[in-house]
Amino acid sequence: MPKNSGRRAALIALLIAASALGWTPARFAGAAPIPPEQQNWKWEPYGPRVDEILMPVILDYDARLMAFKKGDLDTCYIQPTRVAEVKDDPNIYILTYQTFNLQFLGINCQQYPWNYTAVRKAVAHLIDRDWIIRNIFNGFGVPVETAIPPAFGDWYNPNVPTYPYSRELAKKELLDAGFTYDEKSGKWYDPSGRPLGDIIIQVPPQEQAPWLFQEAQRIAEEGKSIGLPIKIEAIEFQALVSQIYSRTFKSFILYLGWNRVPTLAYELFRTGGSWNFWGISDPELDKLLAEFYFTTNLTKAKEALWKAQEKVAEILPYIPIYSGIANVGFRTDIAGVVLNKPVGGQSYLTTLNVFHIGTPFGGAYRTPLGSDPRTLNPFTAITGDEWAVMNNILETLFIAHPDQVSSDLPWLAKSWTMEEVEMGGSKVTKITFRLNDNVTWQDGVKFTARDVNFTWWFIKINKPTQQYAAVFEKMIKTEVPDDYTITVYVNGTSWTYLYDLNVAIVPAHIWGNESLLKQYGGWEKWDPSKVPHPTKKGLTCLIGTGPFIFADRKPGEYILLRWYPNYWKRHPSKTISLEYSVSATSLYEGEPLQVTVKVKDYTGNPLANATVSIALTKDGSVVKSVAASPAGAGTYTASIDTSGISGDVGISIKASASIAGGTFEKTATAPVSVKPAWQRYLPYIAVGAIAAIAAIAAALYAARKKKTKAAEEAAGDQQPSAQ
Repeated sequence: MPKNSGRRAALIALLIAASALGWTPARFAGAAPIPPEQQNWKWEPYGPRVDEILMPVILDYDARLMAFKKGDLDTCYIQPTRVAEVKDDPNIYILTYQTFNLQFLGINCQQYPWNYTAVRKAVAHLIDRDWIIRNIFNGFGVPVETAIPPAFGDWYNPNVPTYPYSRELAKKELLDAGFTYDEKSGKWYDPSGRPLGDIIIQVPPQEQAPWLFQEAQRIAEEGKSIGLPIKIEAIEFQALVSQIYSRTFKSFILYLGWNRVPTLAYELFRTGGSWNFWGISDPELDKLLAEFYFTTNLTKAKEALWKAQEKVAEILPYIPIYSGIANVGFRTDIAGVVLNKPVGGQSYLTTLNVFHIGTPFGGAYRTPLGSDPRTLNPFTAITGDEWAVMNNILETLFIAHPDQVSSDLPWLAKSWTMEEVEMGGSKVTKITFRLNDNVTWQDGVKFTARDVNFTWWFIKINKPTQQYAAVFEKMIKTEVPDDYTITVYVNGTSWTYLYDLNVAIVPAHIWGNESLLKQYGGWEKWDPSKVPHPTKKGLTCLIGTGPFIFADRKPGEYILLRWYPNYWKRHPSKTISLEYSVSATSLYEGEPLQVTVKVKDYTGNPLANATVSIALTKDGSVVKSVAASPAGAGTYTASIDTSGISGDVGISIKASASIAGGTFEKTATAPVSVKPAWQRYLPYIAVGAIAAIAAIAAALYAARKKKTKAAEEAAGDQQPSAQ
């Protein structure tokens, strides 16, 4: 029987708040300290710092953890029961944070005997959340009994009916619904009188996800204790995903990756919702979900969602188990990990910021995949591992702000406005996005509003399950007045439209190439990562505006992403550098000016493939230029003839180099004074002039002296006689 658990929910909320504020279990006392470079890291809105992301596919968790401990991986999720294995390793530190993820038992309500609400409620009473968290997850988790996790704050209703662990209450649910139990045979019979069929729980095999398998075992044991035939079906993860996608599954234990705002509730629980894998349909619930979704009044939206949660708890299409406290290990040479505040896990910006301590740029970041992606088609992908790859390639209009996860950080869109307008006598939501004008696709084509427009209409027309939210169903028209502005009109009013429009944007020139898609089986069947780009050698059709390019894949072994050097948010310091020296800062016209330039890449290594030019400028115009010659080890030299040049002149040095398919440039300037050639002889002229003057002076002096002497002699000859 359900009971109110408001008091316990309040305690849960306090635990979550504690974890969000940095609560770390004492068992981490022996773990390596978080490096100061990570502790003091302030996120940056540009990057990436690393050159590659290597994603080895390691299905077996033991093998994954072993690779991490050996140093073959830079990061790894640490199962709570395995923390003790790494906490004393001096080369590993652990970050613990609260996530929005919800682990749950998802149920196909159309499958017998899960189609009986009483069976679902009985199984809910057999889930001992405290035991699971304590014994399987080593205490790293928060019990959750509501469809909307407590991490959502005031969106979460703490007063919904819950199903506390109790074997007696489990039996009572069945008996009250008309089921009978034969003590002699130890069998249950459904209300029609037939023996109750097996209640199947599907989970990945033990070697792939041992913690999920253990949970299923525990629930099956609880069922056995009251005669309930709960059976485990081990099924490979991708096969299970396919069954979920086709609605042919029975039930499963997996995780639901809630976004930072609970808009997903509308698609999860409404009749025909794109995420309604459970097959439920309830008019009262549909009405409440519509009230939640189609309003711009957040207070009314929250009130409607509270009531919807109560209804979902009665129908019970899935059984919440716990909300995760993630332990993620990193090698101690890794920093730049960005966590959303106050909850939510790693920010998208980790992709841009992460680096190896001591090597601020370059190198590879090695992060594992727990499953081999079934597809890298953004319109049919469903698993976290598939999106772990594509999130590095494709981008959205805005992202969660890492300093406050409930706020938005502009990304492909630099700003937007939302307003209510009248159209045809009805209220319509008008949203206008203004886009950044310096973005390019990874094949060099400019990103424009036409790509956003194409993506939205592609979703509206083709109705891909994972993106087809109500906003596209109700989209009336779009306007593209220029390359960097797009306006969309959506029937009705809803605070959620903005978030549901924020999908990964795809390139119109690829996805709009109908003959290309048809050649590879159509948009649903093709995997763009397996199709060569039609015009750019070395690329596939999986291109985006993001920081990494899909570079290579070996199925079952790894996926390799390589950084996009022309990324629109490239780190300003991730470029080449140059040092120079000149033979003189002052020289005479006609004398050669010797310039030596050293060019290095962003890792500090000499660049032997650079192009270096030296120009002399005067009054803003180039008067002479030469190409520098390579002298080895990233050094380039040039000699410039200064004939015909005089006055104050500028030396302009320009170096360019190709790295990873991108062109990098660096410039430097220096002054030099070029004096007229004749000034070179001034010292000699001065000496000659002085000598000439001295000679003239001497001659004049001698002449004067001679004249004086002659005058004296003449005067002597004219003395009067005594006679």
